[in-house]
Amino acid sequence: MTSGLLRATLTLLTGSVLAHALPLLLGPALTRLYAPGDFGQYALLWAVATNLAVVACARYEFALPLEKKPQGAALLMALCARLLLATTAASTLLTLVLLFWQGMALAWLLPAGVLAIGATQWLTLWATRAQRFGLLSAARLVQQGGGTLLQVLLGLLKTGPVGLLLGPIVAGL
Repeated sequence: MTSGLLRATLTLLTGSVLAHALPLLLGPALTRLYAPGDFGQYALLWAVATNLAVVACARYEFALPLEKKPQGAALLMALCARLLLATTAASTLLTLVLLFWQGMALAWLLPAGVLAIGATQWLTLWATRAQRFGLLSAARLVQQGGGTLLQVLLGLLKTGPVGLLLGPIVAGL
């Protein structure tokens, strides 16, 4: 293994370990700040947002690390941005259905969740293309750790399931 590859691997590994440690450590606090029903609402809406975000850029973001020419990468970035915005706008229609037909009060956060998750996927692959592994590690730490810290803070403010959803959304944007 070359020293550059080893350094990049260790950078990503360190960032991932630290990013996952904070949510594990703060998990017990979250379970005391939020009711089981809050976690249920969070899980449902986050699962819907995640599934929509998987196709938000129509998987074109996976071509970013493979593109050899900077002009081609720039065109792919623009395409991914447009597709992500279109998917986010389309998720607004689903939000209206969930709000009015199903009576889900938290559905208004769905488009923001789709945008945050989709942008994270897209920009992660852009950073991979640019070999910005330190940036990737820092971003992962901010998203995972910062999101969990924000969930704890919002839990202390008694925001209910909104706090669980806003934590990762704000950290992802």
